[in-house]
Amino acid sequence: MSRHRRFPQIDRTRQAPTDRIGYKNAHGLSSLILLFAAAISACSDNQSHVQSGFSGRSLPATLSVEEVVRIGDEAAGDTIFFASIGNIAVNSRGQMFIEEPEPAAIRAFDSDGAYLADVGAVGQGPGEYPDELSGGVLTGPADSVYVYHTWGRHLLTYGPDKFEFVRNVTIPPYPVEEGYHRENFRILGVVKEGYVVQLNLARSNMLVTAHRETIDVVRMVNLSGSYGPVIAAGQRSYEAVVESTTLTIFEVGQKFLLPAGIPFGRSTKWELGSDGILFSGWNDSINIAVMSIYGPEEKNISATHDPIPVSDTDIEDWLSPYGPEMRAKFRERGLHTTKPAYRRLLVDDNNRVWLEPSAAQDSTDVEWIVLDMDSRVVGKVMFPFGTSLRAIRGGRIYAVETKDGVPTVAVYELNV
Repeated sequence: MSRHRRFPQIDRTRQAPTDRIGYKNAHGLSSLILLFAAAISACSDNQSHVQSGFSGRSLPATLSVEEVVRIGDEAAGDTIFFASIGNIAVNSRGQMFIEEPEPAAIRAFDSDGAYLADVGAVGQGPGEYPDELSGGVLTGPADSVYVYHTWGRHLLTYGPDKFEFVRNVTIPPYPVEEGYHRENFRILGVVKEGYVVQLNLARSNMLVTAHRETIDVVRMVNLSGSYGPVIAAGQRSYEAVVESTTLTIFEVGQKFLLPAGIPFGRSTKWELGSDGILFSGWNDSINIAVMSIYGPEEKNISATHDPIPVSDTDIEDWLSPYGPEMRAKFRERGLHTTKPAYRRLLVDDNNRVWLEPSAAQDSTDVEWIVLDMDSRVVGKVMFPFGTSLRAIRGGRIYAVETKDGVPTVAVYELNV
């Protein structure tokens, strides 16, 4: 269902109440107000001051954002709802493909939010996937739709118009001769030559004890599923310790050693932009490496920021689910006194970097900062807590918003 709503300038003196984890109460989401603050500068070091700690001399102008589509809102008369929402992929026509991880489903909508069809189905036949997806959905250069799940390393391809099943590719385990035996993977994007895959590799059955013991490798996978050339290698993955966890498999409880991220740990973020441009950053600072998957040219996008301190309350909230043994492991590994510079990284189809900086404990908003390829802070967008961006394409922002535990998809258009 499509709805058009224009938002006035935000009143920063009014703060909606928050719950224990900082999410704004439900009525705040239904009347979401967004601002895109543009600061155009002639030099790369002229950056705008924002809540997250970015610093500079100029005050940002503000641009409004208009909600153009919302999907899954029962109060507005919608008839399609989501139990959970994973990825949102968008093709060149503005069609949306929304992934429900469990129970698994890929639902297609047109650019106005009208339901088109389900892509594939749960099952064991051709074009079918497990009832719990552990991967995601994405679109390719010719608007084909790709659904993958990491457990079986299966990648399913569907046609761009009627979403008919085309083929299934199984990606083999990482080559043993290269010395790595365990991996998780994520498909960053599809190009003409194949699939750009990010693999998190470890050398032993101990998945993670510290970030130095796992690395990220970005590698091309050919259309047939075989490994192609390495694009980037040797990057740190994330900071964690090993936790002994009991999982139920085939109705039998088995113990496994699994990674548990340390409080406010750092990690490497990866995104594939347009024209094969690859972005990556270890989120201890704002320093994004930029390279082409086709050649050696490299540059960096950087910005300064004031780190957000980690309080005792922050640490206690993080450690609250864990017992004494895991708390001791975390403290032995070492705790950070500041939060990561940013929590998430996205790239739009103009190859601008969108960052969600870490927020202060008492913050009632979520900021997204936009940087261009010359390290200029182009602007910022403000969201209430509980809003999670999934994609930015064609001048539209695709987000998941949660109200009373029920997720909806909201699409916003920048009024530039």
